[in-house]
Formats: sequence, structure tokens, C-alpha cells
Amino acid sequence: MAHPSLGLPVADPTSGFPRAAARLRADRTKLAVLALEAAVRLSAGFRDRYDELALRRFLRDYDRHIEQLARALETGDDGFVVNYGEWLVPLYRRRDVPMRDFIVLLGGLRDAAVAALPATDARPTRQLIERWAARLQHHGRLPGDHAGNRIVRFFWKGAGIGDDSVV
Repeated sequence: MAHPSLGLPVADPTSGFPRAAARLRADRTKLAVLALEAAVRLSAGFRDRYDELALRRFLRDYDRHIEQLARALETGDDGFVVNYGEWLVPLYRRRDVPMRDFIVLLGGLRDAAVAALPATDARPTRQLIERWAARLQHHGRLPGDHAGNRIVRFFWKGAGIGDDSVV
């Protein structure tokens, strides 16, 4: 990713797929709705895990996700989505959204964006979202994002040692 304060050139907005980026930006609100519907369809129980307020937040967040995807498409630089995804990890953790659900949201964005773009622009879009999701899969392995191994937890807690009821 270009960083002008480090002496690197600014990202060129014409070096990638500027028409695809313009199309994503133009259809941003429709794409957000389609992406959320696709995410709910991709994951069984997604709607049950989140209330109406959380779903509205996801819909609101898609606006920024689409903008970052458009910037990455027009410049050909995946840093716009990969670094943005890294930045979102603490925010989604604070909302109690596991990374596997965030990756499902990205899958919904992929399906909606690929459907809205011509076939020539679908492949780079798919690749960008796959790199974005691959970066987030690492965070899904961190504690707090999954229940973990019950056997390891059993031994870690000492199997009831120190419990007054067990003598």
C-alpha cells in the first residue's frame, strides 16, 4: 500500500479497475441490502444470532466496506481492504461478532458485488475479498472468538480442585 509520508507514491486510481469501482459506488445502497441478504442466506442461524439493531449496524457498515473495496479495485492495491479488515477486528469483537460471522458478511459482499459487476471485473473482486477474508481467518483462532476445546478447559481449570464441594 502506498504511503506518501514514507516517500512512496500515492496510489493511482486509474491503475486497477476504475469502471468497476465506479459501478460499486453508484449501486452502494442496493449492494448493501443484497450483501446482507446474501450473508443471512449463507449462514444458517445468522438472523437468530443477531437482533434487529445488529443487522442495521451491519447494513450501515457495508457502506464503508463497499467504499474500501472500490478503492482497492480502482488502484489494484489489496492493502485498502486487508488493512481496513485488520482495523475492524477490535470493533467487531467489541460488538461480540466472531470473525467467522464477519467472514460470512464478506461472503455476502462478494456475492452481491460479483452479481453487480461484469464478468471481467468479477475475478479481481473475488480475489480481493478472498485476501481480505484470509487475513481475518487468523483472528478467528484467537481466544474469545470460539468456545475452545472442552477437554483442555477441563484440565486447565483443575478438574474441580479447590472446589469446596469435592473433598
